[in-house]
Amino acid sequence: MSSHQDAESFFLEYKPKYKIFHELMNIRMRNVLLVSSIYDSFMLEEDGRLSDQIYEEFQSLNLRTLPRITRVSSANEALDLLEEREFDLVITMRRLGDMDAFSFGANVKSIQDIPVILLLNSVVEIKYLPEFEKRKGIDRVFVWNGDSKIFVAIIKHLEDKFNADYDTQKGNVRVFIFVDDSTRFYSLLLPEIYGEIMRQTHRLLTEGTNDYQDLLKMRVRPKILLAETYEEALTYYEKYKDYLMGVISDIEFPVDGKLNKNAGFLFAKKIKEENINLPIVLQSSKEIYREEAEEMGCYYIHKRSHGMIWDLRKWLLGYVGFGDFIFKNQDGEVLGKANDVITFYNKISEVSLECLVFHGKNDHFSHWLHARGEFDIAETLKPRKVSEFTKEELKAFLLQTINKIVREKTKGVINDFAYENYHPEILFLRLRPGSLGGKGRGIAFLMFILNSFMVESEFEDVSIEIPRTIVIGTDEYDKFMEENNLYEFALSKNSDDAIRKRFVEAKLSKSIQKDLLFLLNDLKGPLAVRSSSLLEDSAYQPFAGIFDTYMIPNNQASDKDRIKQLCTAIKLVYASQFLELAKSYAETIQQTVEESKMAVVIQEVVGRQHNNRFYPDFSGTASSYNYYPFGDYMKPEDRIAHIALGLGKTIVEGESSVRFCPKYPKINFFSTPDILLEQSQKYYYAIDLTKREFDILKDDPYIQRFNLADGIKDGTLTNIADSYDFESESLREGFYGEGSPVITFSQQLKYDIFPLAKLLTRILTLGERSLGSSIEIEFAGTFKNSPGEKNIFSILQIRPFLQQEVLLTEDYTSVDVSQVLAYSNHVSGNLLRKDISDVIYVKPETFDKTQTEEIVAEIDELNSILTKENKPYLLIGFGRWGTADRFLGIPVKWNNINGARAIIETSLDNFLVDFSQGTHFFHNIVTANIGYFHIKHTAQNHFIDWEWLQAKKPEKELKYVTHVRLNQPLIVRIDAQNREGMIIKKEDKKE
Repeated sequence: MSSHQDAESFFLEYKPKYKIFHELMNIRMRNVLLVSSIYDSFMLEEDGRLSDQIYEEFQSLNLRTLPRITRVSSANEALDLLEEREFDLVITMRRLGDMDAFSFGANVKSIQDIPVILLLNSVVEIKYLPEFEKRKGIDRVFVWNGDSKIFVAIIKHLEDKFNADYDTQKGNVRVFIFVDDSTRFYSLLLPEIYGEIMRQTHRLLTEGTNDYQDLLKMRVRPKILLAETYEEALTYYEKYKDYLMGVISDIEFPVDGKLNKNAGFLFAKKIKEENINLPIVLQSSKEIYREEAEEMGCYYIHKRSHGMIWDLRKWLLGYVGFGDFIFKNQDGEVLGKANDVITFYNKISEVSLECLVFHGKNDHFSHWLHARGEFDIAETLKPRKVSEFTKEELKAFLLQTINKIVREKTKGVINDFAYENYHPEILFLRLRPGSLGGKGRGIAFLMFILNSFMVESEFEDVSIEIPRTIVIGTDEYDKFMEENNLYEFALSKNSDDAIRKRFVEAKLSKSIQKDLLFLLNDLKGPLAVRSSSLLEDSAYQPFAGIFDTYMIPNNQASDKDRIKQLCTAIKLVYASQFLELAKSYAETIQQTVEESKMAVVIQEVVGRQHNNRFYPDFSGTASSYNYYPFGDYMKPEDRIAHIALGLGKTIVEGESSVRFCPKYPKINFFSTPDILLEQSQKYYYAIDLTKREFDILKDDPYIQRFNLADGIKDGTLTNIADSYDFESESLREGFYGEGSPVITFSQQLKYDIFPLAKLLTRILTLGERSLGSSIEIEFAGTFKNSPGEKNIFSILQIRPFLQQEVLLTEDYTSVDVSQVLAYSNHVSGNLLRKDISDVIYVKPETFDKTQTEEIVAEIDELNSILTKENKPYLLIGFGRWGTADRFLGIPVKWNNINGARAIIETSLDNFLVDFSQGTHFFHNIVTANIGYFHIKHTAQNHFIDWEWLQAKKPEKELKYVTHVRLNQPLIVRIDAQNREGMIIKKEDKKE
């Protein structure tokens, strides 16, 4: 099976909610054979545009499967062609010359079992037709009235007939029964009914959905089943009555082979006995039937009225539910109207209880919802009787049912913001046109797969969510930059502080401020304002952590202060694209910041308030590929995760956290208590709700670092910590205020009280197979406070995690150990470089973990020199590169080391730190294909030849850092597949 087929199979296997839609309307009239004499062809063509007219008709009705029409001019030519090629439908005119149409139809069916339609050129030809029972070989007769709509009606009515069984049972698709034995009238009316249904379906496409769901909605449009006799109509009714949306029936048509002048009344009476509220229209060319039809509760249409088609449209809009829902009382007084489900929901809160009772008794709610394709809501409401409720209970039931399904409906859907369609439960809003950016696309895709694969149903005690998200599309960024004339300033050599100040002084459009102020009415808690550049979170250039995110309290008393705070954060996100960090990383991967545009993601922050602090019970990252598996049996594909108390800044900036493998989550607990204590998280990050001023020159102005003592006061360590007893030097399970807290997440990882490992495995598997690559996710959550609640697990973002592929053709397996400068089996990247002659290394003898910020300054100085000379270099240092905790490693930013093309992190006897993995910094290194080595100095198969390196004459030596230039370039070779990396030194010819 190909990878494409495998992915599609996986998609359908795990996607039952969408799989069925792909199977609807499976039988299509794709290839049509049109048989007509030269004269009839001329009449059909008029000015030679029949094909164009049919195409235009399909396009105007938003139909996407255009038939291919092949034309021949004789019966024998058609039969010869049918022997050679397969067709789905034959349409023939009456005058064929060499054969009559009915004999031709019989011959067609002897060759291929396909429908044959007779198309008459004029109403006059109807009188030349044989009796109904003698029309063998012909499935249906239509009259050409000069309008190409008839071809749409012919094709669609056959597709509806053939697909009705499967589509109603599996897709809950609705049905109309249209009964008329008059060829003239059904040829006139059927195209109009289809046109109105297609227009209604198209109207629904604008109600906050995406293109993918638009296509599916076209497939679930109501079907029209055409009957010419009572028996045919009754068969359709008995088969499809549970899916029936309405009936359009003539009054006089055959019963038992004979014309019956009361057939329509008999059929309507039969239906009303079982479903009194079903919309039925009776039509006739005789006015005398009107009174009886209306007494039966049926709508009446006079077939010879000049307004016949308008009357039919009025019935579809007003009675079937294709139009607005008109709220009325029993006296017919109009109390309001709704044109979509969200307006409908809002109006229910406003109208009188008597109004709701009136509509409920007459099934108006379910009819209207069925007409709009809202089958879930309609099917929930329809079986319930008004008599089951008090008036107040009825209103509450309607609101609760619709609210729940509106929320479900908007999951996985990108909803374009509009005041009239807004609902506070909508989970993903696009606030302006343009791209969603990388992060925005990732969040939208996360919603899509979580909703499609119904992951939450597999974990009963966990609510798996995406935080409520608003994305400002890139069009607003373009507008902001151009209206404030910012491009020239931003691309000039101005300082980061100057850029931030200039952007904050600039003005966002009044319209975006107005919309944001409106949305803030439903956004009461802290907000994360995130970058979503076009370049961000892509497979080979992720820009993870390069652009800014601002977490704001959003708790000021006045709306004016809240909107000012939010707009400032948005403008600073825009500014971050032009700061030194972003420019230097873009240069590293051979991009420019001008190539990108910036969308902005606004999300509710996951967590709870504790003593003027806001933070989640846990946050973390997880990757489907582990570059540094630990233990003898762990493999890279067993995945890796990091989890911590508080905001995710702890992890993505490389501070202490709990690392675990989702396949073997208990392996951490084999460590000794003193090691667990030493490596345990000591601090956590939270939003400080007391801060009011926005310090625009500070990276995280509202985020504060807190001690675990604060967490004890907040009561947030109970679920995640164990207790270290200094007297016995042992670790006791659980933390109850005594001893020193050690954050282990043992309840989740060891005892599976919260199925974190299983949940991450499931989501990583889905994400990896859906994206077709390794992935990384960021998540956060809260634990339930009472038995009736659920734990909340929120996925914040997803990004692909690909290494560049390099063909390693040269064999270095026989390299002598004396030629190797460094070796490790903990590596990332696929790399073969022979152009690195410069090495910057932190000196082991002077390294001091309390002076790492000074070390950064020295590295930055040497990096500036080498980047100006365009010299790639090898960088060697101790602890974690890029960590925010300066006591765990060297807290460089990307612009401090952007000339490095290979990096080693290593350790010392008195400085043992876990691997850099799960951080934004590490993610960018991997995807930029910078070779990365972790060398554990205590491991037997890891080493650095310090003696050789320190013997080289320094090009420049500083207090903590040395730069050497070699006469011969190094060979840096990393083979991630075989988990092996080495740096080979060449013979120095001068020594």
